[in-house]
Amino acid sequence: MGQQIPNERPMDALRESIHPVIDTMEMRLRCELLREAQESVDPDTVVVKALEYAAEAEQRIAELNARVRTLESLAKTDELTGLLNRRGFYDAVRRELQQSSRHKETGVLAYIDLDEFKPINDNLGHAAGDEVLQSVGRQLGTNIRATDFAARLGGDEFAVLFVRAEHIPARKRARVMLEELNSLTVTWKRKKIQVRASMGLANYTGETAFEELLAQSDRAMYREKRKASESRSAAATR
Repeated sequence: MGQQIPNERPMDALRESIHPVIDTMEMRLRCELLREAQESVDPDTVVVKALEYAAEAEQRIAELNARVRTLESLAKTDELTGLLNRRGFYDAVRRELQQSSRHKETGVLAYIDLDEFKPINDNLGHAAGDEVLQSVGRQLGTNIRATDFAARLGGDEFAVLFVRAEHIPARKRARVMLEELNSLTVTWKRKKIQVRASMGLANYTGETAFEELLAQSDRAMYREKRKASESRSAAATR
């Protein structure tokens, strides 16, 4: 998780860009109503036109807001797997840490890194690698609670946030999830690809800082990855 933490400036700029559009629509309405008032001697006609312009403006504003919500969702979603991306996941982690601080809740962050993923891309091609990533994404996304969060952080890095969960049960669920990942086989052009993954776990409480939680899970994952590598090396020399 050692990449730069994304900020919210692009989406803030997008939201801010709507205001001039709304201001322009408001100015056009005022001009239209002023023209109608000057040209019509019938007050009812002016009222009807005012209602028509107001309805049009309301519809346009609703469309603009819907577009912003869609773009915000896309900006926080990993295109390949449909899971949250790094930005969306970090937002969720921050929110849950704030929630944890207010309500004394606990949870667990699982940081997952695929083992020996590069040879899949090198030997079978990136399309095969993408198929593996999508399969891992489906496996994670369908095996969490509706309240939890799963993400592809980039490359072959994934993460799951178990929220409002006691540490021991959440860790057990995470280990079961890891076992299921390491039992996952992906078929690519009649070739079986065995998924291998390492997982680092970090507990959080209402006092845990965002950067501290990420660093703890990162260190735990690399400890597990070293153990797995040493275990495979020892098995190969027997």
